[in-house]
Amino acid sequence: MIKTRYLQWMLIGLGLALATPRASAVDRYVAPNGTGGGTSWTDAHSNLIAMVALAGDNDTVYVTNSAKYYLTNQITLSSAITVRSWGPGGIYDPTNTIIDACAPGTTNRHFTLTKYGAKVAGFTLTNGWGESDGNSNTASAGSIYLQSGIVTNCIIMRSYALGTNSNRGGGGIFLDGSGSGGVWNCTISANSARSLGGGIYVKSGGPWRIANCTISGNSILVSGGGIYTTLGTAGTIISNCWVVSNYSRDYVGGIFVVGSECHNSFIMGNTCKNYAGGGVRIYSNNSGQRALLRNCLVANNVSSDSPSSESGGGVAALGYSSIQNCTIASNAAPLGAGGLFIRSATDIQFENTIIWGNSGSGTYSNYYLSAGPNTFTNCCISPRIPGTYATEVNTITNDPRFVSTADFRLQLDSPCINAGINQYWMEGAQDLDGKQRIDNFRKTVDLGAYEFLGRGTLFKIH
Repeated sequence: MIKTRYLQWMLIGLGLALATPRASAVDRYVAPNGTGGGTSWTDAHSNLIAMVALAGDNDTVYVTNSAKYYLTNQITLSSAITVRSWGPGGIYDPTNTIIDACAPGTTNRHFTLTKYGAKVAGFTLTNGWGESDGNSNTASAGSIYLQSGIVTNCIIMRSYALGTNSNRGGGGIFLDGSGSGGVWNCTISANSARSLGGGIYVKSGGPWRIANCTISGNSILVSGGGIYTTLGTAGTIISNCWVVSNYSRDYVGGIFVVGSECHNSFIMGNTCKNYAGGGVRIYSNNSGQRALLRNCLVANNVSSDSPSSESGGGVAALGYSSIQNCTIASNAAPLGAGGLFIRSATDIQFENTIIWGNSGSGTYSNYYLSAGPNTFTNCCISPRIPGTYATEVNTITNDPRFVSTADFRLQLDSPCINAGINQYWMEGAQDLDGKQRIDNFRKTVDLGAYEFLGRGTLFKIH
């Protein structure tokens, strides 16, 4: 009996030992001229890769600013490690803490993150190179391959993703795997890929969050100059982002929203040379996983050489999608529909949306519809939608009265003020200026991405 109980306690003790986390996290320090073991700033180590290799769960590797670090191999975070810059007062300092992957002289990306809790924060990452080799399990990912974890407060620029298989995208960041996490407060700029996301490619896993980011000046040959998402990423939300001045030769210059969601974002100045979608291409093949564009401004995008059968300077909508409280204006498609393009589509639902002032060719330069059924509820669009492919309710065909051709807020005499239909998601929601979508006085949402709040408006204080 005594031996049995002793064995039981031994097994319990062993289990506790295995289950108990490390007693305390370890901080490690990296400086370019460091000669020590990395235990403090005065004992800093010079090799970032070596310090990460020594780190375990909950450890932090601090990297001093005002320095440039050169990589000969990628850095892999397979534990819940934080790797971050250290600026004055301990703040992130991405501008002055640069990690150069040395492409094209070397062919490696900067980071691969594989574990939930892994984090990269506060760097400029430049000259990365990722190339898939024909193996479907080998990702391109020019700068960061994110399987699980967080990337925040980074500038990711001038990196490249090449290859020939379905993993060949993500010039800046490739999100893929069974984990979750996201990209926050980052600038992803001047990256390129052969196809599938010049800036960011969201392939699988999640739910992922891409928030408060600027995705600009990225380029691609096919599908999503700025961002490309896929049907395997249900629950992925892109929010409060600027997707601007990206380019694709074929299929959407700005963002390809496939079975995911984009909220409260500016999608502006993007270009697609061929085929539909200068700014946005939105699609799902599943009515239970609708793609969503909500509270966004889609403006000044161009589908430059697309024929009328594949146009859409602003938005190309292709199936099971919802577009809510968006402003689609001043987009262009010289050979087709400047604002909105719908072809071979099923069940596109528009609510409280303004489609106005877009330029193209032909009678319907503002939009082109050749498939349905689709619904337009409380929208401002001209000319009126023909009944062949759509059902419309409470359509406004009068000028929405924008402040100017460059300012898409509403003037006092706009017919779009108080003309929307309230929805559940508006409770506590804000427009692109941070104003309440439903205020305590008028209690009815406006059309488009901006609420009108005139001077001298009273606020109710509870």
